[in-house]
Parts: sequence; C-alpha cells; structure tokens
Amino acid sequence: MLGNRIAMGSSCEVYEWEGNDKVVKLFHTNTTSEAVQLEYRNSSVAWKSGLQVPQPFEQVIWEGRHGIIFEKVVGETIINRIFEGLNTFQSIDFDEADSDLRIYARALNDIHKTTTFDIVTDQKENLKAIIGHPAMFTIDEISAIHHYIDLLPGKSMLCHGDTNPGNLILRDGKPVMIDWMHAAIGNPAADVAEVCVMIEYAVLPPETPAAVDQFFQASRKVAYDIIIDEYCRLSGVTEDEIRSWYVPAAARSIASGALLDEQVAKLATMIRQRLCLV
Repeated sequence: MLGNRIAMGSSCEVYEWEGNDKVVKLFHTNTTSEAVQLEYRNSSVAWKSGLQVPQPFEQVIWEGRHGIIFEKVVGETIINRIFEGLNTFQSIDFDEADSDLRIYARALNDIHKTTTFDIVTDQKENLKAIIGHPAMFTIDEISAIHHYIDLLPGKSMLCHGDTNPGNLILRDGKPVMIDWMHAAIGNPAADVAEVCVMIEYAVLPPETPAAVDQFFQASRKVAYDIIIDEYCRLSGVTEDEIRSWYVPAAARSIASGALLDEQVAKLATMIRQRLCLV
C-alpha cells in the first residue's frame, strides 16, 4: 500500500498510497498521537468548510508511525515556483492580477473569512508553545516576547497558523492549502506577518549564484508590496496591523530550526529592537 516517497518535511514524510489518488502523511516518531489527531480534526474542519484543502480520509499506523490518508494534490508549491522564477530571472510584475503572490494573498483571505466553530486552538497560547525557548534568547527575553504577544489585539477568526509558501500548492492554477496542524482561532494578521517576515528577512543558501541573490534582493520589495496590496485591499486589515505581528512571527520561524544562522541572527536582532531589548 505504501508507494514512492514524494515529499519530506521537518515532522513527516509523504508517500503515495493505494494508487494515484491518495497519499499518506507519515509523522516522525517524536510527533505525539495527540498532534496527529489535531491535524486530522483541523483538516477535516477546513475541508468540510468548503476551503480548497486536501480531503482527509482516515488516520493510520504504519510500522509504528502515525499517519493520515489524504487526497493526493498534484501541483507545484508556491516556494518552488518562487525559486524557479529567481533562477530564471523572471521579473515580478506588481500589476499582474493573477501572479502567484496575489493568488497567495487571496487564498489567505479566503481562509480568514471562513466561519467555523470547530477549531479550538487559541492562537496566542499556541504561538507561545511553538516558540518555546530558542537557545539565543534569555529567559527574560522569552518573557518579553510572551508579554508582547499578550498585548497584541485578539480576534476570533480562522487562521492557518503555518503559512510558509511550501504549504500552498497550485493545482491547475487553483490554490490548495495543506498542513493544518497549527490552525487556530485568532488574528489573521499573524498569518500574513509570517509571509511578510519570510520575504523581508529570507537568506538564500550560500551556494546560490551571486547573480541570483542580487536578483532576489532587487525583487524582495516588490514581492512584499504585492502581498500587502492584495491582502489589505481584500480584507480591510492594515499594513501596520500586520507588521505588529512580526515579533511572534519571527520567533516562530526561529523556533522551527530550519533557518540559516544568518537569517536567525537577523530575526533575533529585529525582535530585540522591537522589544527595546538592545
């Protein structure tokens, strides 16, 4: 029943399952059964709400690992399309109505305007748990980050909670959002802030050709402006509201353990400056 591996993430591997129309997301053994059940429930809620997400079918255990059977989504992630554009020096057109970044912003807005009463996770408490205690922060700095989060304006809207562009797949030009483990009820500006922090503070791998990195640096501001323009126009949320969530968004990114040291340092400096810790 287990086929070829088609994707791998920090918490799981994804394999083909029973032919061409399903996949199984197998979690690493350090992922708790409660976390897997939460993703299954959240994914089911999102699918039943009519959002463009993979249909979840059932939970399984395969060779001691917890997993979830999903509808197979054939397409390309936004992050892969971004890197393809960089490597081919494809210019970003601010006015292109159906650019990947405008589609991305519209997909986020569709999530945020969806009404559901079946997501129980509190956004702020979940953020604190995910952030944990990264090694570069002192206990006092973590306390300051938590206090900052507590003071941010709360809302009661559906949020995805993990909006990195690897989690949005374009299938026949239509966006499909995956990975709903961290879905929560809260302020949607947090979801958009995660995207904007990635755009503003991303550091490309050291093996990136110099010309590609220069092109990325020149394109970064346009990419940011597109996300802000499209999302704010549709939602009524302001750029200032989004930027107010940069501290927890950056701390969350650091806690992922997936960033280059240079990017971690940039994000930590930004956090300390915003919290007046330097």
